Amino acid sequence: MKRILLPLLLPALAAAENHVSYTGTFTETDHPTIAGAHVVTLQTDGTLSVEEDVRLLRILLVGGGGAGGFGGGGGGQVIDWTPDEPAFLKSDDRYTAVVGYGGFRSYNTGSWMNRGHNGYASSFSGTALSFSAHGGGGGLAFNNADGRWDVEEPSDYGNGGGGGGGNDASYPFAGSPPGADGCFRGGTATNYGKQSTGCGGAGGGGGAGGDGQDSQVLHTADQNDAWQDENGNYEHAGNGGPGVVSDITGESVSYGGGGGGGIRRSAFKHGGAGGTGGGGRGAGLFGDAFTASTAGTDGLGGGGGGGGEKAYNSTYSSSPGGRGVVILLVAPLAAGEGPADHDSAWANGGTVSTWRDSVSKKNWFVHEFRGSGTLVVKRGFDAELLLVGGGGSGGSGSAAGGGAGGLVHTNGFHFAGGTYTVTVGAGGAPSRQNGGNTTLVSRDGRISLVALGGGGGGGYFGKSSTKYPGLAGGSSGGSAWGAAAVDPTPGPDGALQGHAGGSGVSANPNSDYPGGPGGGGAGGPGQDSAKNAVGDGGPGLSFGITGETRWYAGGGGGGYSTSTGVNGTKGRGGSGVGGDGECRATADSFRRWTGHPGLDGTGSGGGGGGQGQSTGGRGGCGVLILRYLASPPALLLLMK
Repeated sequence: MKRILLPLLLPALAAAENHVSYTGTFTETDHPTIAGAHVVTLQTDGTLSVEEDVRLLRILLVGGGGAGGFGGGGGGQVIDWTPDEPAFLKSDDRYTAVVGYGGFRSYNTGSWMNRGHNGYASSFSGTALSFSAHGGGGGLAFNNADGRWDVEEPSDYGNGGGGGGGNDASYPFAGSPPGADGCFRGGTATNYGKQSTGCGGAGGGGGAGGDGQDSQVLHTADQNDAWQDENGNYEHAGNGGPGVVSDITGESVSYGGGGGGGIRRSAFKHGGAGGTGGGGRGAGLFGDAFTASTAGTDGLGGGGGGGGEKAYNSTYSSSPGGRGVVILLVAPLAAGEGPADHDSAWANGGTVSTWRDSVSKKNWFVHEFRGSGTLVVKRGFDAELLLVGGGGSGGSGSAAGGGAGGLVHTNGFHFAGGTYTVTVGAGGAPSRQNGGNTTLVSRDGRISLVALGGGGGGGYFGKSSTKYPGLAGGSSGGSAWGAAAVDPTPGPDGALQGHAGGSGVSANPNSDYPGGPGGGGAGGPGQDSAKNAVGDGGPGLSFGITGETRWYAGGGGGGYSTSTGVNGTKGRGGSGVGGDGECRATADSFRRWTGHPGLDGTGSGGGGGGQGQSTGGRGGCGVLILRYLASPPALLLLMK
């Protein structure tokens, strides 16, 4: 019997060792020193769940590193959090993780030394948990400190990129300042050498643990040849700033190092070294060999190295930043330990939490569904109810943003005792796909509420290819290239649950590609596009139903492309929850062109993609939330 049973038991035993399930790429290993604890490393975007509640001992988030330009790219921000009070991952919740891409390198050929693209943020969120780490700033351009080829606000990044250098004047350019509290600046560039030679070195990118280094200059403005000091040290471009050390995995590892700065002309020979924590080195002389820049290290969020221009009659391109990471340290619950907010005397289902209104002095129960399930009502009560359908995905090509899911909100909704089936709409898959409906249906079918999925965004492939309008939905997706806005679909009761997406601009077929409009949101329509401008997604609506004010149902931003490689822009997602659009420049490898996803749990639209074989960002999944008083008034009347 043992020979028969042992092989059958092994798969079950192996599967039981994992504490989590994850839809993306991840690893789960035993912690080397904490008994029973597991290290869960999330390497790509996905949704995490647990079969049984587990204790969250610690979490580390590292944003994607910025790409090098002339200066080194900034390292991704590092967030390392250990809870003061017990924190849990719950079996009735779903957790969304985004692992930030590294920034894409700039377009560097000939005398062009453009700014590198910022890294992308990493995040981890559930009903009661929300964390985010900024991406690093892109290295600044050669020629001037404002030579960026993309429109990005300082708040979009954490650590600053390295400084840029002028081509014929003897003065420095300061590096980018930190874009978020607790982050560090990029180093300052120098431009010393004979007048009009353009000699100089760029600053290093700021690291998660310190500033990027200024470039080191040992010779004077009248000397064109680099030389050594009495200790044999050469002048060199700025080194990348150091990263931050974390031992969450059981080993001390540095994350978020800045990239080294690049060099200009052969008279300024030595490139900057990458900072500890995965920073890439800048182009220049290392030892006896002149070498190209290197990329930031994936999984560490290192900044990319800066490029070298006209060095030994060669141009060395800058390098991309490294992808970030999300790492969880989890452990089984101790005997008798667990969240105290799983059960309510009135209903079961979804993720249950409680909060107290400090103004009204009232206590509330909240049930939040981010996935389909069942609500079992033990006793009847009146509740505030919010339903949001899944967001539509952005379109392909120089495309429009997806529309937000329809939003239904009501106060005083009566739940009679019984069982209700909850279906939460999934976000639309890339590209131009509608989101799914979010529904609440009683067992007898007498009560049925529907929040419609959002409409997919329109798009096109090339100047003479088919153009696609937006799709109708709770809010409609934006329309591309001359197509008119599409009205949203009315709900079952005939009332609108959102707004229209923006209209696409008409353009001369021989002109450049136009921008895409934004998708509609619950709070307003998507913005129209123009020939050289994209539309932002329509705003969402905010509610405090969970105890904190959150935005829901924002439209996706429009995407944009340009055949000239300059002034690429991207549309912003509505209210910070819709997905941003994307843009691309001349060469595909220099730029991410896939639209960003709408935020899960908000039903927001995905962003539009850039030109060519791009894809739109997926829509964010919807949500159903109800809240009611911990002591419903009906019960108090009976007690009197």
